[in-house]
Amino acid sequence: MEYVTVAQEGFYGLYHVPVKDHDPKKVVIVVGGSEGNENIPMNVGAMFARCGIAALGICYWNVDGLPKELVRVPVDPFEKAILWLKNKGYEKIIMYGISKGAELVLLCASLMPDICGVVALSPIHCIWGGMHGNKSMALKTFSSASEFTYRGKDFPCMTAHLKYGPAIRNLILHQQFELSYIYEEPLKHFNEDTAIPVENIRGNILFIYAKEDLMWPSKEAVAYIVERLEKHGFAFRVDVLEYEKASHILVPLNPPKLKMFKIERQYPEDCRRSREDAFRKTVKWISEI
Repeated sequence: MEYVTVAQEGFYGLYHVPVKDHDPKKVVIVVGGSEGNENIPMNVGAMFARCGIAALGICYWNVDGLPKELVRVPVDPFEKAILWLKNKGYEKIIMYGISKGAELVLLCASLMPDICGVVALSPIHCIWGGMHGNKSMALKTFSSASEFTYRGKDFPCMTAHLKYGPAIRNLILHQQFELSYIYEEPLKHFNEDTAIPVENIRGNILFIYAKEDLMWPSKEAVAYIVERLEKHGFAFRVDVLEYEKASHILVPLNPPKLKMFKIERQYPEDCRRSREDAFRKTVKWISEI
């Protein structure tokens, strides 16, 4: 694995090259969620490399040289990463992201025509206000400013408020971590201007989500996106994978935070198989691009 720093190239990356035979023209950019650390870019990127697909894991905030809060985070570094990959000879660039990272890869692909495929796990369909704070969840607050910017400009965004009372009540009464209620009320007054213009994406899209995603409404988000794509006569392939025994965390890892979700504690093997199946089908899907 090769580190790429912001000071060197303008983005923070972890570059994984497969040891075995691979397509030298194809690469996947791996993006994590709102945690803003190297875990998913590093570990899932390495897994792609072991499967014969070159990978560039990218961190977009909370690392050296990048914003320390998930507020007005520029997506422009992804353009620099794409150019860096093209200079290495890659012609097919796919983006893979989960949760906030799924929102981000859909946004990037709608802005950057060199992206020829998107894998969005547990996605949302619109841009939200950012989050102040990068430590304890209890210390975070929503911002009215867009979480992402492009070429110095904010995106129209939905706004919400972090209220922990219902989350604490669910933990006590149901031993279940849930934050989806935060998004329910704002989405009753959905502003179409905040929607990601997915119809501008120049390649295939794969959506993966849990049937009951308790972090935010990814199932409903995918339904909205698919309908939007159909209305615009989207010319590329769209595939959807829904998992009944799964949580919001559908990457092929086994982090301790899985135990926050009741379904992961009740059906650990089923959920593990869902994560593994999703990754296996993702590798196959990418290999067909």
